[in-house]
Amino acid sequence: MRHVHRADRVVASWPLVDRRGWLALAGSGLLAAALPRLACAQTAPERDHRLQLELPILAEDAAAVPIQVSVDHPMEPDHFIRWIDVRIDRDPVPHKGRLVFTPASGRAFAAFTFRSGTGGVVKATAECSRHGQFTATREVRVADGGCATGSEVVNRDRMGQPQLRVARPGRAGEVVEIRTKVDFPSHTGLATRGGKIVRDAPELYIRQAQLYLDDQLVTEFQMTSAVSPNPMLRLPLRATKSGTVRAVFVSSEGQRWETTQPVRV
Repeated sequence: MRHVHRADRVVASWPLVDRRGWLALAGSGLLAAALPRLACAQTAPERDHRLQLELPILAEDAAAVPIQVSVDHPMEPDHFIRWIDVRIDRDPVPHKGRLVFTPASGRAFAAFTFRSGTGGVVKATAECSRHGQFTATREVRVADGGCATGSEVVNRDRMGQPQLRVARPGRAGEVVEIRTKVDFPSHTGLATRGGKIVRDAPELYIRQAQLYLDDQLVTEFQMTSAVSPNPMLRLPLRATKSGTVRAVFVSSEGQRWETTQPVRV
């Protein structure tokens, strides 16, 4: 067997062997010994595609289940984690949101809290720009009713007021954690009646949170009404230069708020 180098991987190439030759190889055990090595040569390194999913086994508050997702993976222009998606399929609001990353994120990481109506298997799926999608799961238990908010009265005077905290990097290129939040009620509009979940009012929530360094989009969180009220987010940023970090929030009604803070390296 010889090896042919193609781009960033090694492809095993078998010499031409007739039927009698293959039978002889199989009988000698050489074929069985060689095939596992061939399979390994064509598989992406597993250590780069392990999705870490951290959350409690039993959540104290069904309206604020804490979760942290991350992948220890390269974040280079030609090889990075594009996004991580979180959902609980049996929940009344299954989709919890999608984190969208860029090489400027520096790390595929995020932490936030979400609502859960039933608990169950939390499924996180990530996509690598080269190797496609991979998944991790973990179970969480909650009290019933976390997704049922009904038609609660909304105090619109208290919406907005975004906040931003930027850790100071020790050197250029260091990945720092950005903490940002906005005051917003995040209602699902669902209610429990007769033991069933029904639509009681329209959804109202922050649908998008974006993090910029100057005018460059770094990380984005595409949110749903399942994200907890007054969302507080922890997101990554690779501080390659001094500039202005900007957090932008957009509601499901189209309202927009933003806040800025300088970063120096």
